[in-house]
Amino acid sequence: MTPATPATTPPPATSPLRLIIVDDDPLVLSSLRMYFNTPAAEGIEVVGEACDGSHALELLDREPADVIMADVHMPGMGGLDLLDEVLARPDPPQFVAMTSLDEDETMLRILRQGGRGYILKSSRPQYIIDTVLEAARGGTIVSPQPATRLVQRLADHPSPDPDADPTPVDTTGPAASSAATSTTTSPGASRALPRLSDSERQVLSMICGGLSNSEICRATGRSGSAVKKQVSHLLAKFGASSRVQLAVYAVEAGFTPTPGAR
Repeated sequence: MTPATPATTPPPATSPLRLIIVDDDPLVLSSLRMYFNTPAAEGIEVVGEACDGSHALELLDREPADVIMADVHMPGMGGLDLLDEVLARPDPPQFVAMTSLDEDETMLRILRQGGRGYILKSSRPQYIIDTVLEAARGGTIVSPQPATRLVQRLADHPSPDPDADPTPVDTTGPAASSAATSTTTSPGASRALPRLSDSERQVLSMICGGLSNSEICRATGRSGSAVKKQVSHLLAKFGASSRVQLAVYAVEAGFTPTPGAR
């Protein structure tokens, strides 16, 4: 007798990730709506669209959201003021800022105020989708170009006061983007630079320069598995959980990236 095949229990249905998009440009809203209506964005539901921060807050009163993706510069209430209002609420959604004006000070303000992302509107649709997914998981996203400048800024201006309250700058890149990265800063004096081999210094310099694993492979001639293993070893050696966190911890500990390693 053939034994009966046990019935399989279907996996529990997961609720869609609820997203509100905010921009004063109807064309941008239309493009974002199109991005999040593709198979790549399955599992994300746009529950509201707003043309400014005030409208977004009214939407949030009616439609709970997991993530708000908002333009920084808008007439009326812009993204920075909206971020303050959102984070003042109980159980606030994650906040991702989008901008067409890439400004370091704006990026730092967004991150210092508790925003979970700063990305460029010129980013590829898949990057934007991955950003929302990563923000919902608790990551903080910075587009590759400003992320590289952020690491350089930390290298050029280390924290002068080890007792100062460290600014939480967690810059996590979407998992599907090889150039995306993540971090949380901490006082430089709290870390010591571990002993590094010449090979580790070379790879670490390239990580600080914003290079992905595949780019490091091409630059060094090493295999993908070898580079991946060394990056993992460096993450463990510095106690970092992501690539930019590794870069920040390294420069805070006194590591000087090799010029041109990017």
